Amino acid sequence: MADESPSPSDFTAAWSTLPPRDRRRIRRLVRMGHRVEPEEAALAVGYAAAQCRLPWIRFFWLWFLPGLAFALFTASQVHPVVVGVVLALAAQALFARRNLTRTARAVDPNAR
Repeated sequence: MADESPSPSDFTAAWSTLPPRDRRRIRRLVRMGHRVEPEEAALAVGYAAAQCRLPWIRFFWLWFLPGLAFALFTASQVHPVVVGVVLALAAQALFARRNLTRTARAVDPNAR
Protein backbone atom coordinates (compact mmCIF):
# COMPACT_ATOMS: atom_id res chain seq x y z
CA MET A 1 0.00 0.00 0.00
CA ALA A 2 3.02 2.29 0.36
CA ASP A 3 3.20 2.77 -3.41
CA GLU A 4 -0.39 4.07 -3.54
CA SER A 5 0.35 7.29 -1.67
CA PRO A 6 1.05 10.41 -3.67
CA SER A 7 4.19 12.48 -3.17
CA PRO A 8 3.69 15.62 -1.04
CA SER A 9 3.53 17.90 -4.10
CA ASP A 10 1.13 15.54 -5.90
CA PHE A 11 -0.97 15.31 -2.76
CA THR A 12 -1.14 19.10 -2.42
CA ALA A 13 -2.19 19.49 -6.05
CA ALA A 14 -4.83 16.77 -5.80
CA TRP A 15 -6.09 18.06 -2.44
CA SER A 16 -6.42 21.60 -3.78
CA THR A 17 -8.56 20.47 -6.70
CA LEU A 18 -11.10 18.79 -4.43
CA PRO A 19 -14.26 20.71 -3.56
CA PRO A 20 -14.28 21.96 0.05
CA ARG A 21 -17.12 19.60 0.93
CA ASP A 22 -15.10 16.54 -0.13
CA ARG A 23 -12.02 17.79 1.75
CA ARG A 24 -14.07 18.18 4.95
CA ARG A 25 -15.60 14.73 4.48
CA ILE A 26 -12.20 13.04 4.02
CA ARG A 27 -10.75 14.91 7.03
CA ARG A 28 -13.67 13.79 9.20
CA LEU A 29 -13.50 10.18 8.05
CA VAL A 30 -9.76 9.94 8.68
CA ARG A 31 -10.00 11.53 12.13
CA MET A 32 -12.90 9.27 13.10
CA GLY A 33 -11.11 6.18 11.78
CA HIS A 34 -13.74 5.29 9.18
CA ARG A 35 -12.98 3.83 5.79
CA VAL A 36 -13.01 6.05 2.73
CA GLU A 37 -13.93 5.19 -0.84
CA PRO A 38 -11.20 3.26 -2.67
CA GLU A 39 -10.63 6.09 -5.16
CA GLU A 40 -10.05 8.50 -2.25
CA ALA A 41 -7.81 6.19 -0.21
CA ALA A 42 -4.58 7.71 -1.50
CA LEU A 43 -5.81 11.20 -0.60
CA ALA A 44 -6.81 10.05 2.88
CA VAL A 45 -3.39 8.49 3.46
CA GLY A 46 -1.68 11.60 2.11
CA TYR A 47 -3.78 13.81 4.38
CA ALA A 48 -2.93 11.72 7.44
CA ALA A 49 0.77 11.70 6.56
CA ALA A 50 0.75 15.48 6.07
CA GLN A 51 -0.99 15.98 9.43
CA CYS A 52 1.48 13.72 11.24
CA ARG A 53 4.36 15.86 9.96
CA LEU A 54 2.95 18.98 11.65
CA PRO A 55 4.58 20.06 14.95
CA TRP A 56 1.43 19.95 17.09
CA ILE A 57 0.86 16.32 16.15
CA ARG A 58 4.53 15.32 16.38
CA PHE A 59 4.82 16.82 19.87
CA PHE A 60 1.31 15.79 20.92
CA TRP A 61 2.21 14.46 24.37
CA LEU A 62 4.34 17.51 25.13
CA TRP A 63 1.38 19.89 25.00
CA PHE A 64 -1.53 17.50 25.60
CA LEU A 65 -0.71 16.26 29.11
CA PRO A 66 0.04 19.67 30.67
CA GLY A 67 -2.98 21.13 28.88
CA LEU A 68 -5.19 18.33 30.15
CA ALA A 69 -3.93 18.77 33.71
CA PHE A 70 -4.59 22.52 33.55
CA ALA A 71 -8.04 22.02 32.00
CA LEU A 72 -9.02 19.41 34.60
CA PHE A 73 -7.86 21.63 37.45
CA THR A 74 -9.79 24.59 36.06
CA ALA A 75 -12.88 22.49 35.36
CA SER A 76 -12.85 21.05 38.86
CA GLN A 77 -13.09 24.60 40.22
CA VAL A 78 -16.16 25.32 38.08
CA HIS A 79 -18.51 22.31 38.11
CA PRO A 80 -18.32 18.49 37.93
CA VAL A 81 -20.16 18.49 34.61
CA VAL A 82 -17.37 20.59 33.12
CA VAL A 83 -14.87 17.92 34.20
CA GLY A 84 -16.85 15.41 32.13
CA VAL A 85 -16.80 17.74 29.14
CA VAL A 86 -13.01 18.13 29.45
CA LEU A 87 -12.55 14.36 29.66
CA ALA A 88 -14.78 13.83 26.62
CA LEU A 89 -12.80 16.37 24.60
CA ALA A 90 -9.54 14.74 25.71
CA ALA A 91 -10.79 11.33 24.59
CA GLN A 92 -11.79 12.81 21.24
CA ALA A 93 -8.29 14.28 20.78
CA LEU A 94 -6.69 10.93 21.67
CA PHE A 95 -8.84 9.02 19.20
CA ALA A 96 -8.17 11.57 16.45
CA ARG A 97 -4.41 11.28 17.00
CA ARG A 98 -4.58 7.50 17.06
CA ASN A 99 -6.58 7.37 13.84
CA LEU A 100 -4.33 9.86 12.06
CA THR A 101 -1.18 7.93 12.96
CA ARG A 102 -2.81 4.63 12.08
CA THR A 103 -3.74 5.92 8.63
CA ALA A 104 -0.32 7.55 8.14
CA ARG A 105 1.39 4.23 8.85
CA ALA A 106 0.06 3.03 5.50
CA VAL A 107 2.77 5.26 4.00
CA ASP A 108 5.47 5.12 6.67
CA PRO A 109 5.44 2.22 9.15
CA ASN A 110 7.64 4.30 11.48
CA ALA A 111 5.17 7.20 11.71
CA ARG A 112 4.26 8.13 15.27
